[in-house]
Amino acid sequence: PVPTVSVDLVAASYRASAFPQDWSREKREHEARRYEKFLLLAAKNRGRRATPTREIDELWHLHMLHPQAYYDDCMRLFGRIFDHDGGFGTGPGELPVLKAAFRKFADRWEKEYGEPYVACMPTDQAGATNCWHDCVDRCWHACSD
Repeated sequence: PVPTVSVDLVAASYRASAFPQDWSREKREHEARRYEKFLLLAAKNRGRRATPTREIDELWHLHMLHPQAYYDDCMRLFGRIFDHDGGFGTGPGELPVLKAAFRKFADRWEKEYGEPYVACMPTDQAGATNCWHDCVDRCWHACSD
């Protein structure tokens, strides 16, 4: 079978200065597998927003640093480049859209893979919860900041 990602992102993570170097090998391997699952779910649900966790986004950025592999992988999975809008959620009125999209993606993930997408999910529309990852800036997880 053809791998989802054609570059060894775990090995690449050790060479990328912008990658979190405090991640253990186990965490890198775990998140690389989750990134591949993220891509597969996004490809299966074309036309719907795919919202990454902060950790998955780290792997997405790393994948994009290998432009030929990223292009080839995207063309195989999506038939086009899988666009990344890294600033979405920071503009006026975008955060509620991001939160709603994140909840929908998390629901699809759980239905597809039988596991939670994140350890915590907001229980109300306001998103009031304390997340395990301690959001500091724009929250990628649709949790309150």
